[in-house]
This record gives sequence, C-alpha cells and structure tokens, in this order.
Amino acid sequence: MSRVAVIGPGRAGTLLASAFARAGHRVVAVGGGSQASRARLCEQVAGVRNEARPADAARRGELVLLCVPDDALEDVVTHLVLEEALGEGQRAVHFAGSQGLAPLRRARLAGARVAALHPAMTIPAGAHDPEVLVGAAWALTAAPDDVGWARQLIGDLGGDAHEVPDSARTLYHAGLVVGANAVGAVVSIARRLLLAARVDAPEAFLGPLVEASVANVLRDGAKALTGPVVRGDAGTVKAHLDELSRDLPELADPYRALAVIVLSQIRAGLDPGVADELTALLEEER
Repeated sequence: MSRVAVIGPGRAGTLLASAFARAGHRVVAVGGGSQASRARLCEQVAGVRNEARPADAARRGELVLLCVPDDALEDVVTHLVLEEALGEGQRAVHFAGSQGLAPLRRARLAGARVAALHPAMTIPAGAHDPEVLVGAAWALTAAPDDVGWARQLIGDLGGDAHEVPDSARTLYHAGLVVGANAVGAVVSIARRLLLAARVDAPEAFLGPLVEASVANVLRDGAKALTGPVVRGDAGTVKAHLDELSRDLPELADPYRALAVIVLSQIRAGLDPGVADELTALLEEER
C-alpha cells in the first residue's frame, strides 16, 4: 500500500482521504486549502500531517492525490514540479472530470506516473463516508503503461473502472453534469409545483415516479419518454402554460425549455402538424 498525500482538502479531497485510508493506504499529509479545511481532514483521518504548503505535503507521498478545482489543476502541478515535490518515484492522480492527461504533462516529464480518475458519483457538502464510492463507475484515463495501477486504485476504493479516451473527457463530463445537476434541477422544479398544488409530501409522488422514469430511459432511451408533449396533447401543454404564467410565472420559462427538449427528442414520431403546433405554442411571446 502507498503513502498518500492529498493536495486540496475540499469535499472531494476529504472524502478520498477517508476512502484511501479505509482501503489500507497510509494518508500521510494534506496540503493547500485553508487551515480549517485541513484540520477537518486531519480530524477524520488519523496520522495526517497538516502542511500549509502543497509542496511540503506532496514530498511526503508516493501517491499524490490532486483534488483541486479543474481550472487550477495545471498551475498546481507546475508549482509542485518546480518545487521538486513531484517527480520520479511518485504517482500523481487528479479527479477533475472534465480534464484528461494534459494538466499532468509536467509531472510526467518530471518522471512521475500519472492518471486521470473520476467517479460518477455526486459528493454533497459534508459527505465523509467513503461507502458512497463503493460500486460507483469511474472514468479512467491513462497511458497504456499506467492503466494497471490506476485500475487497481479504483478497485481498492470499491469502484468499477471504465477507460475513457483522453479526447473524450469533456463530452464525458458534460454527460454527467446533465445527468446529475440537470436532472436534480428538474426534480426541484417539480417539487415546487407540487408544493404549490398543496401536496404536502411531494417526495411520495416524485420518488417512485422519477426512479421509474429514469430507469426506463436508461434502458430504452427517448422512446421511454411520456407526457403531453409525447402524446401531442397541445391543449394540456397550453393549460399548463396558462396557469403557470398566472400563478407561478418564474416557472413558466423552465417548463417551456424542458418541453422543447422533450419535443426535440421525440419529434420524428409525431404527426408533423401536431409537432408544428407544439413548437408554435412553446415559442409564443411571453
């Protein structure tokens, strides 16, 4: 097992420190971030040295976990290499979903082995139980000679590794963002609508419905979509929009936008005249 240094003690870094420690790795140092965030990580994982300077933490690790924001990643790697804190005999891994191997180029040139790993799992604020990562699918991007050890790291955390080409990382990440945040935003809108309809337990309605709908679409794609747009029921869509515009005008535009997305997915299966009617209705001046 490896001596692990964590650079970036945010929600991902703290959870990963706990996960690697539970998997038998020795988390020896944390660097970067605020004193308070480093202290929280040290409280959760025993034996971790609190280092304000990322380079001081990285020098202590055989495996360096780069848990910094996507846009800061390349600068952090450059800093560590220039400080001679990252190079021969070390492995450097980042967890930025939208990034591939490019931000790790200087580390590789300095002699470090590198990989880009990303779990397809949302990590809410305050999450500290590494069980959330068990069973998750992970995107693995690495050179052929680095795939083996990177796959083993994912296995250590109870994950399921899937290789994603370096050139496809941006599209991969966009898909996850839509699947997580966009779906969550839609459910939040649905919840507000049910509360406005005086439904005091919206989760009782939305929980089973959303779960079944997502499962159906995952299995069958767009043909599993249902509702008035799919049926070509322009009258119902108009009634929805009329009431929203009157009682909840801030939700009328999101409803229209979502209906347009549904229509774009199933338009080929509708009568052309009905599809045009729905389009005109959804594009009416507000």
